[in-house]
Amino acid sequence: SANRAKSAFIANMSHELRTPLTAVIGYCELIEDELNDLGETGILGDLNKININARHLLGLINDVLDLSKIEAQKMDVHKVEFTLGALLHEIEAATGSLVAKNENTLSLQAEDPGLVLHTDDLKIKQILLNLIGNAAKFTTKGEIVLSAKSELVGNVPHVRFTLRDTGIGMTAEQVANLFQRFAQADQSTTRKYGGTGLGLALTRALSIMLGGSIEVPSEPGKGSVFNVLIPATYQPPAMPTNPQ
Repeated sequence: SANRAKSAFIANMSHELRTPLTAVIGYCELIEDELNDLGETGILGDLNKININARHLLGLINDVLDLSKIEAQKMDVHKVEFTLGALLHEIEAATGSLVAKNENTLSLQAEDPGLVLHTDDLKIKQILLNLIGNAAKFTTKGEIVLSAKSELVGNVPHVRFTLRDTGIGMTAEQVANLFQRFAQADQSTTRKYGGTGLGLALTRALSIMLGGSIEVPSEPGKGSVFNVLIPATYQPPAMPTNPQ
């Protein structure tokens, strides 16, 4: 009950935590625009660092708040209609600078781009962006491939998203710790690559929330593979009935 109370408190604090950072980012961008107009470009580099770090902090806070919302059962699924091709197009547009940072390349492959899904597109994008961001961090001058295909699971249509990279890979022991909150594969990766270890825990929680699952068949030195299986049509979980 104490854990649920903590999660509810953090979920309710979302507005108070996000608003100050959003103001910092907004005013930073306004000042950057004004300095550009005045031709005062000398301190734009410092402002850009403030902006980048504020956005990074906002991303970390968003991960904490999203996990807490899921724990407190305050996160809703918004079911909309969209195509697989449109989803991958948005993913490609959102990941350009992220993938290029370590000189990686990203290719997106859809077996049937016209496949229509009825689920929460924002949550699927969040899942895939987290996985691509994770792959880009642990891969240098390599290749990241995201493929998507339809698959029947117990006569229910699903979409299998498979993300492969040519990065450092993981041992079975590291994979076992992968989805623990506030933990990375091991201490050496935390020291070298940074991060809180929240992204993959959130990815797994969102996958389960949509009725899906995530698996990681990975070997050290052979890159990583993430398989995410999501129902093509979201079905709300059945409400438990109270025994008479």
